[in-house]
Amino acid sequence: MPVIYGTKVGMTRIYDGDVIVPVTVIECIPNEVVQVKTKDHDGVDSLKVAVGGSKKGWSKAVAGEFKKANVNARAFLREIPVQGEAKAGAKLTVEILDGKKLVCVTGTNKGRGFAGVMKRHNFSGHKATHGTMRHRTPGAIGCRMDPGRTFKGQRMAGHWGVEQVTIKNLKIVSIDAEKNLVVLKGAIHCPNGGLIAITQN
Repeated sequence: MPVIYGTKVGMTRIYDGDVIVPVTVIECIPNEVVQVKTKDHDGVDSLKVAVGGSKKGWSKAVAGEFKKANVNARAFLREIPVQGEAKAGAKLTVEILDGKKLVCVTGTNKGRGFAGVMKRHNFSGHKATHGTMRHRTPGAIGCRMDPGRTFKGQRMAGHWGVEQVTIKNLKIVSIDAEKNLVVLKGAIHCPNGGLIAITQN
């Protein structure tokens, strides 16, 4: 199961004949293997990879991992399933993806701060006439006597966004191995520059 990390560059459009197709461009700088984990030694078979742009300021322990693998310090460390005969210092590029197969994309969506129920949960709101002063409030949230409390999971105002979102079955429009770019059809719930995992079954 190929997995590669990249960052969202942005959205654009291409033409398929006379049809406009919205696409998202993802830059997948080669993921460098920092450590190969085994089930006997670490309890799991996986690869620890360095992804994203360069970064300074890591702790001595983490900086030592980069140094041991002879890999430049990167912005993120992630674990992915073992792919082939990868060794520490190896690079995983966009060429591991099959352009004819669909992919799943996982990222963190935009943070929107504290939002009310109309914006966060698409409530319709109250009437705008006859003296009401509660146009955007949620209304009643429970009963007074029985059960005498508010049920868990009640939709209310609160923090919205900064959640992990997975979009399945996206089509690969093109792969540019020289520029490390993957172009996917459609939109992705992630801000420009955000980290994205591309998984292909």
